Amino acid sequence: MAEAQRERVMHREIGMDLAERVVLDLLEGGRSRQSLRKHLAAGPTPCGTAFYLLRDGGFAVAYFPIAQFTDANGRGLFFPIRDLFPPVHKPAHGEVDSLEPFQVGDQVFVMDRDSDGSWHYEDEVRASEWHRLIPVFTVVSVRPCAGHHTQFGGRDYYQVKVKDRERGGGGCHDLVPIVGRPWQMRGEGECLIRVKPSVLAIATSSPALPAQLDLFA
Repeated sequence: MAEAQRERVMHREIGMDLAERVVLDLLEGGRSRQSLRKHLAAGPTPCGTAFYLLRDGGFAVAYFPIAQFTDANGRGLFFPIRDLFPPVHKPAHGEVDSLEPFQVGDQVFVMDRDSDGSWHYEDEVRASEWHRLIPVFTVVSVRPCAGHHTQFGGRDYYQVKVKDRERGGGGCHDLVPIVGRPWQMRGEGECLIRVKPSVLAIATSSPALPAQLDLFA
């Protein structure tokens, strides 16, 4: 019987449902999302039809007991734990979603951090772990992406495309504006920091009065 279970292949839809149920039970049991990224647990799923392994921010599920993620190769499934978190209701973030994203023409620094090859992810990242790409990039497009997204706690995010004016390189980044830091947008493992607003934004702002006319303002 055990050998027959080991030969069964877990279908993705079934595996995702089982994994989400386990994670939801852990959250309802008092675990936080952050703690689950570091949590180690294994055993049968709540329905008793399969087994799971939760470790280092990864989640594996199969029809047989799993001691290592590699045990699920070929017959089981593997998910990053963040893909299994239920969406967070937007009001929990107050007025965060009313923050303005960067504008086309803004000049930005692009920061990223090296991936260590695991699913472990820290919400709080030390500044020393970030690396700045040398060129100053220019924002060439900003596209709002509505809807719940587990990476950003259920908040809407923006796809920001940047380009290096001299070399032509760049890329797209999925980011959200940061509360209290209107010059910064952040995603997982990457961050854009505005160093100069767009020329259009400067032109539409009220010009400063000459020193001689300040008294009459």
